[in-house]
Amino acid sequence: MRMSSFMRGIGAVGLSAILAVGALGVSAAKAVDFSGERITIIVPFNEGGGTDSYTRFMLPYFQKYLPGNPKIIVQNKPGAGGILGGNLFQQKAKADGTWVFALSTSTISNFALGDPRVKFKLDEFIPVILSPRGTMQYVRNDLGTQDISDLKGKIDKIKSFPKDKLVFGGKTPTSAGLSLRVGLSLLGIETKDVWGMKGNGPMALAFERGEFTINFDNTLSYKNNRKKLHADGTAVPLYTYGVINEEGKIVRDPVWPNVPTWREAYKAVHGKEPSGDGYDAFISLFHMTVTMSKSWNLPAGTPKEIVEAYRTAARKMMADPDFQAKRAKIFGPFEQTIGDAAIGIRNKATTIPPNARKWLAKYVKERYDITLE
Repeated sequence: MRMSSFMRGIGAVGLSAILAVGALGVSAAKAVDFSGERITIIVPFNEGGGTDSYTRFMLPYFQKYLPGNPKIIVQNKPGAGGILGGNLFQQKAKADGTWVFALSTSTISNFALGDPRVKFKLDEFIPVILSPRGTMQYVRNDLGTQDISDLKGKIDKIKSFPKDKLVFGGKTPTSAGLSLRVGLSLLGIETKDVWGMKGNGPMALAFERGEFTINFDNTLSYKNNRKKLHADGTAVPLYTYGVINEEGKIVRDPVWPNVPTWREAYKAVHGKEPSGDGYDAFISLFHMTVTMSKSWNLPAGTPKEIVEAYRTAARKMMADPDFQAKRAKIFGPFEQTIGDAAIGIRNKATTIPPNARKWLAKYVKERYDITLE
């Protein structure tokens, strides 16, 4: 099997390609000067969360490589699964390179599913760098799955508990948690849902306190930020979403290669490959959650030379020896997309087939009395 395109990391970008910015790109970048400017990055979640950590990790490299070495500040604007921050960016951001939006799964999901509170035009944003990530579904040891070896047995054990014992939480019913919630339902697991969480950090604290018995994180965050919960056995991995390889097949997440994928869980429970409208809906959410996990974006109308200056800075960051030495914790083994190629990925992640949208509309209406547009 050929190596997953996500798994190639910086090798896929290619050091020579990173350095070969091209004459047009170089001259355009030189025409831009941010000397004395202050750049604001809107992070639509709390400090310490995945999107915040992702942003603050890259910040010093962009200060170093953007022309004029501007001061960059992070403005956290949490609320409604990224909607408040997205709306603020749409309202205030100037298309002069001094505003950046840190986009994440929940924000994408709320946009793609048509939450009426969304006022931002995500499909008009201009991506600078796009970073995929895996997803980990895990449960508390209270459920006893750690004592069962086979995957179907683990899921049957979870299903044996009353719904009130299976407490699951997230930001909003149309944010990233919906993907995990749908995945559980397709396995026959129904949960008591608690929405209104401000981010993955508060969700993990609720899990640690025992208020949640089922939780999720991206696979890198689970490895780095939930290390203690995993090590002491409080958190027990159930499955990851896996990643899509070059042949379009879902394979195991390279961060947790010993943990089975959701697809493996489905086959273990149902004895067949997943299919149908519910699965099509799940795959749409999969692309929002994994393929389009994190990104930095400029507002619509940003001049091409400013866009290129940002993308050039991103390529230089990827080639920076200090970045290469530290990148594993935030970027892992996944391929980064810099440039217009990210637009096609975004469009795929925000386009839900009619049959899948109809299925999702029924799903959220029945469970949360929410009407999708």
